[in-house]
Amino acid sequence: MSAKEDYRKEMEIEIELVQVKLTMLKAFNMSLMMQAGNENNSKIDSLECKVHKMREQLREFDRIHESAWQRLRGGIEETWAALQISLNDVVMGFTAKE
Repeated sequence: MSAKEDYRKEMEIEIELVQVKLTMLKAFNMSLMMQAGNENNSKIDSLECKVHKMREQLREFDRIHESAWQRLRGGIEETWAALQISLNDVVMGFTAKE
């Protein structure tokens, strides 16, 4: 496997892990929806948008030539960092309400 393929595979696995966490958070959020002051819906929506953006970047990543993939890596890693911050923000919002 090339370095590009290894990186792509690693990022896809990370996205799938976030997707599993997001599914769990959405299920937990359902139980909180009846409570006043539940602000998690907009945070979850924002997180879903970041996951979608990450997947779009990986699709673009697949279309580029092997010799050019490093140029897109910075943008992918920037999106990944924003996604991680959003995930942590949502998780912290849930744990603060427990």
